[in-house]
Amino acid sequence: MARPRPWLIRLAAPLLLSGAGILALNATGQEPAGTSLECEPGGQCDPMPESPLAYAAMCELELGVPPKVDCGAGVPIPTTVDGTEIFENPGLHECDNASLQVGDCMPGSSLQRYQGRNRDGTPRDDAVWISFCRHDGRGTEEYDVPDSVQIIGYNYETGATCFFESADNSRWTYVDEQNRLRGVMPGYDEPGFDEAYTVPGPAGIQCVQCHQADPFIHNPWIKSARLPEDPRQPVIPVIPGNNPPYYVVGAPEWDMRTIHIEGNGCLACHRVGMDTLAEFTGDHWDPNAHMPPHDPGSLAADLEELVGCWENGPENTPGCDWVIPPAGECDGGVVGADYPFAAARFNRRTGDGDDAMGGGWRRPGC
Repeated sequence: MARPRPWLIRLAAPLLLSGAGILALNATGQEPAGTSLECEPGGQCDPMPESPLAYAAMCELELGVPPKVDCGAGVPIPTTVDGTEIFENPGLHECDNASLQVGDCMPGSSLQRYQGRNRDGTPRDDAVWISFCRHDGRGTEEYDVPDSVQIIGYNYETGATCFFESADNSRWTYVDEQNRLRGVMPGYDEPGFDEAYTVPGPAGIQCVQCHQADPFIHNPWIKSARLPEDPRQPVIPVIPGNNPPYYVVGAPEWDMRTIHIEGNGCLACHRVGMDTLAEFTGDHWDPNAHMPPHDPGSLAADLEELVGCWENGPENTPGCDWVIPPAGECDGGVVGADYPFAAARFNRRTGDGDDAMGGGWRRPGC
């Protein structure tokens, strides 16, 4: 049975997160460790369809229809070297704020934010969409990483999230003389939508492996693109509250866990995705040089507490638990050793093999 969850605490001044929404939570409605959470918000969810158009229809109830993306209309992500904007690729890690994904410094990427809209054009205040036109510079001599166009939709009230990944977009995109990725992608109601995008989770990869704490990744590179109408805000939304709702439409079997330690200062503001944090720190990013924004380094002991739990595993760390976020009508909270959706590729210590670290569950629906 689904249990109504308490209204989310919304912070008056939400912080700009510095990870893929990177850090965990001060959870509400906690259950004792090991309690099964069989809540299904919205009912049993159909499996992920193979067609992006069918997936858009699945997402429509919660998010409206996905936007038609014009890469030329987006807000450029500026790339600078010693404070001066550049338009040619200086090489990996050779710019002021690299992407924290292999140190990509290629200029020419852009972001755009869209209010949710229904098929008839009426606005949805509960939904937001983001498009990311990425001019990629992470290629090697062996493999040239292609440019991509991605879309993420999010419902602030229920946490319903939809990810659309780019397929081969070369029919619709090009790089202009200023080294910027441009082009107009097909809309959901136009021929070519199924060829331009793919559904999430190809080859068993879960989007939440990186988008762990919430749907939107924040780091110094991506948050440098600001809303033209309000430069105080990054284009990428900062979701209010320390424990916002979150689940992925069509992916009830995805691993939605993060770690939680009651009273941890980092988690008082946002959840922590430790796999994402590990990727960022592996790309020369120091959390204590940036977080918390008002007093960097002041929560170093709290960070070490999280790292200790991550290295040893919550099951071996008193006071540290696996938790899942609220979703729809479901509270979320602590999960235990019976969690059936432990991922094989993340949320694991090195050398864990096929043994899951945590477990208890909530199965989100549509």
